[in-house]
Amino acid sequence: MTRALIIRNPAARRQIEPAQFEAAVGMLRREGWDVTVSITERAGHATDVAREAAAQMIDVVIANGGDGTINEVVNGLAGSETALAVLPSGTANVWAKEIGVSRDPAQAMRVVLTGRRERVDLGVATTPHSGARHFLLMAGIGLDAEIIPRVNPGLKRRTGALAYVLAAVPTAVRTRPWATHMTVDGTEVETPMYWLVVGNTRNYGGLVHITHHARAASGELDAVLMRRGGLHLLPDGVRVLLKRHEHSPNVHYRPVRELSIETPGIPFQLDGDDCGDTPVVLSVRPSALTVIVPAELRSPLFEDGGNEPLPLDLNDDAG
Repeated sequence: MTRALIIRNPAARRQIEPAQFEAAVGMLRREGWDVTVSITERAGHATDVAREAAAQMIDVVIANGGDGTINEVVNGLAGSETALAVLPSGTANVWAKEIGVSRDPAQAMRVVLTGRRERVDLGVATTPHSGARHFLLMAGIGLDAEIIPRVNPGLKRRTGALAYVLAAVPTAVRTRPWATHMTVDGTEVETPMYWLVVGNTRNYGGLVHITHHARAASGELDAVLMRRGGLHLLPDGVRVLLKRHEHSPNVHYRPVRELSIETPGIPFQLDGDDCGDTPVVLSVRPSALTVIVPAELRSPLFEDGGNEPLPLDLNDDAG
């Protein structure tokens, strides 16, 4: 008998209607699955529940919430054999969009029942005060981490992604680059940094593909550094939409195994959640998590191999 635990975040936006939720759970039970449901009560609770499920060798943990809920579950499952599946609610649902899981509860549950399992890497962010925390999607340092605490919670509940856009525009204009000391795979670098995205996956915010060469099991993370904002924002934004931003003189794109930001006081986020300030060390934990994806999914994210290392020339001036 397959054992499954659904971890449900009651505070997530766009909750599934009770009748639809019960019908979705019933799909598993009719197939002979042993299903239990746990409701989270506080921040971090999903990590504790998922870790206990992994210790009990539960076969599948289904995260019912947004990307923040998924991140908490991932931190409980990392290194275990228990598989992660998703029943999307929440705002952006970046992971669900990345792997093509529908918001329709019945369709999402069909993926749980019939999907294939993939072993993927996880990113790890380590800070002096908070220790290590895993991320499935990405870490953002600089601009996007400046935006997150400025998002109006009430507006976010009502409008979703629009709240981020309204916070992003004035923040992008007034944010200035940080003079940053970093170490990239053992090489020390001094560079201005306006925004750094270190991705384990490709989709960013459910809208664009910033780390668009990433592979989920390459043993590497993909780092994209934008050194300056201002007049660079419009042309680099267009390049991002066209997936040609690595050709900008203001942008550097390369695979990394470990990247540390030694400069203190730069905000950073993991999978869309504010995580405080640097210093932080970002590294990869290979093959740390099993995920369930649609059986028919064909995505370069799950292709074998990694990217060729690029030369580090970040000390050059972008203008």
